[in-house]
Amino acid sequence: MANMSHSSSEQDHSTLQKMQIALFVYIKQWLKQDSTLFGLEVLIRLSAAMFGGYVAAATLACLLTQVLPLPRFDSTLIANMLAFIFYAIAIIYAFCLKTAWHGWRNLCLVSLVCFGLLQLSGQ
Repeated sequence: MANMSHSSSEQDHSTLQKMQIALFVYIKQWLKQDSTLFGLEVLIRLSAAMFGGYVAAATLACLLTQVLPLPRFDSTLIANMLAFIFYAIAIIYAFCLKTAWHGWRNLCLVSLVCFGLLQLSGQ
């Protein structure tokens, strides 16, 4: 009786492996299609525009709030308005680049530079 359950378990395991291999082959073929590659390219650009642009705009707003020689309320207000403009430009910029990964790279570099300058400002 124990051998039958062990044999059944091995069959289930081999069936599961075959299904996983078939699924892997299907996904691999699906990823090679031109429409899928285009969709992934747009998804990468969209994520760079939305998330990378947001982080870059937020760090720029923080930096401008600290650096502008105005009262705290005025500098915060102006920095946030400029950050909205920068965010819109970052979204357009992410779709204008030759490759999608450059959008991520450049927006991350902008946010890192702003963060570094924010740390250097000392506040």
